Amino acid sequence: MAISSQPVVLSESVDAYINAGNTTRLQTITASTGAINIAITNGAVARMSSLAGNTTVTFTNIPSGYANQWLVEVVSRGANTVTFSGVTWDGGSAPTIVASGKTVLKFYSSDGGSTIYGAVEFANIA
Repeated sequence: MAISSQPVVLSESVDAYINAGNTTRLQTITASTGAINIAITNGAVARMSSLAGNTTVTFTNIPSGYANQWLVEVVSRGANTVTFSGVTWDGGSAPTIVASGKTVLKFYSSDGGSTIYGAVEFANIA
C-alpha cells in the first residue's frame, strides 16, 4: 500500500478493525438506561451521553487472537451511575466518572474479552 495523505476507507471486518490505526468509527450512545452492549468491532471509540438512568455496560464482539484497545467517553452522566461489567480496573477499583464534563476510559483485552482491563485515560475534561 502506498503512503498517502488521504485516509483509506476499509470495509467492516476483523482485519479492517485491526488495521484501522488511529482513525476509527465512533459509536454514539444517547439517552440510554439499563443494560447496554458495546460491540468493539463496530468502532473502537464509544461516546455515551445524555444518559436517562443508571447504566451497565457489557463489551461484546472483542476479536480473539489479537491485542485489542478501545475507548469509552462518558459525557455529563448527571446523577446516573455507569458500571462496566467484567472489567478489572487499574488500581483495584472502578474510577469516579465525573457528573458534569467528560471522562474517557481506556480498555484492553488480549484474549477475546475473557479478561478486560480498564483505566482512566482522561479523568475530567470540561
